[in-house]
Amino acid sequence: MLWFPTLSKSGFRSFIADNDEGSTGKWMVPIPVPDIGLIWEEIEDAAVEGRILAAKKSTHELVRIIGHNLACVYCSASDPDTVAETLRTLREIGVDGELKYKSDLATFDGREEYLYSSSEFETLLPRP
Repeated sequence: MLWFPTLSKSGFRSFIADNDEGSTGKWMVPIPVPDIGLIWEEIEDAAVEGRILAAKKSTHELVRIIGHNLACVYCSASDPDTVAETLRTLREIGVDGELKYKSDLATFDGREEYLYSSSEFETLLPRP
């Protein structure tokens, strides 16, 4: 098993549409080992409280393969507005650095490409 169960207040399920923007998707959030800043706890709390749609975290088996924890923070669709809003919440809870976004359609199709990079949205996000 590579992933712990998905956390969601709303009972999230992935949705695969016939295009990337209509499909659900996720911000890929690398988390160092150990998580000194405890960013996973912030993501977990946001999912349980409903501030983000859903999140899941890599298991120790995946950490051994990729060398760090990885969290997937889900969006209800992969359009720029929905994706930007979730990124805004991630920044508010303390997630920093460059992030990549992948649609669930791309995952389903086995494509390695990312739909967005967080740097594409930084000018839209409020400065702290």
